[in-house]
Amino acid sequence: MTIDSSKPYNKLPLLPATIDLKDQEILLATIEANDGIARLNTMLKMSDHTVANTLDLLSPLFVPEAVSSSGVENIVTTNNQVYIAKISEVRELKPAEKEVLNYTDALMVGISKIVKKGFLNSNDFIELQKIIEPKNSGLRKLPGTQLKNPTTGKVYYTPPEGDPRIRDLLKNFEIYFNSEVPSFEVFSRMAILHYQFEAIHPFYDANGRTGRIIMPLYLMKHGRLSLPLLFISSYILDHRDEYYKKIRGVTYDKKWKDWIIYIINATTKQAYYTCEILEKIHKTMDALRVKLKNELPGIYSAELVDFLFSNAYFTRKMLEEHLRISYVTTRKYLEELERKEIIVKRKQTGANRYLYVTPEYLNILQKA
Repeated sequence: MTIDSSKPYNKLPLLPATIDLKDQEILLATIEANDGIARLNTMLKMSDHTVANTLDLLSPLFVPEAVSSSGVENIVTTNNQVYIAKISEVRELKPAEKEVLNYTDALMVGISKIVKKGFLNSNDFIELQKIIEPKNSGLRKLPGTQLKNPTTGKVYYTPPEGDPRIRDLLKNFEIYFNSEVPSFEVFSRMAILHYQFEAIHPFYDANGRTGRIIMPLYLMKHGRLSLPLLFISSYILDHRDEYYKKIRGVTYDKKWKDWIIYIINATTKQAYYTCEILEKIHKTMDALRVKLKNELPGIYSAELVDFLFSNAYFTRKMLEEHLRISYVTTRKYLEELERKEIIVKRKQTGANRYLYVTPEYLNILQKA
């Protein structure tokens, strides 16, 4: 079937996609992804922490993924700017920082829904998009949406139109997302789902970001990850031209295999990359525990170490409230930590306050 890029693709096929997921190349790629994701999941299951505590501890790592996913849409900021923004007043935030923080909020909501319900439905996808883009939320109801080359104006794709058709496609997407899946199909289906969400393009804005959030949530829903921590948007950002080329390859030439292998390979590479980041954090935490026990036994506690590795930047008040200690004791802790060069105090640009940072930890985060 020939598709006219300038006309709504209302004949977008429903899922499942017409592709043999037992194809040898797909299965070989899947085996590698299984190994990488299994290793990552083992690292995410921290034996001495509950899921909630692990989520608190690892929450700063969702920022690099949010920055990369936003970067795919040309929303440009840095990990460091967003970490400072997290503890700033809303009125102080730049638009890009707000959008990235919205992305991390949406991911946290998605995690909560998976944990509580064990599934996501169409209303949940709509809610996630609303969190990401509150000023332009909800399903598309008006015609005229087209995906174009920003420089030439060439129309690459016109998504389906009409509220009934979009809702039907999203309902079909929901069923496929939540249906039972053979283990060897999980990563292929994740790729198929991401394409389908992009093709439906159900919203006026934030379709790509919502669709990229859904991928690791899908792995969490189907038990492959205890938390959806996977820097897959970083890979997509680095290979953005290939990403869009392969999406269009599915739309116009039914090149499902190329697309699926692209996403599976991205998953594999980023699973191992995420493991490297976690290994660095674990080693740095262990070294700090030893240093504190040996040099500052009077202030050492597991809670203190966890706090320093749960906040890229923090204030005196944050430490005081987290450890439930007095103002005087907090000042003593900070002075001791500064003296041993475990933390550094920095004046916040444009604000009348100081921020504290654990340099070794921040260095890892900035490179994630």
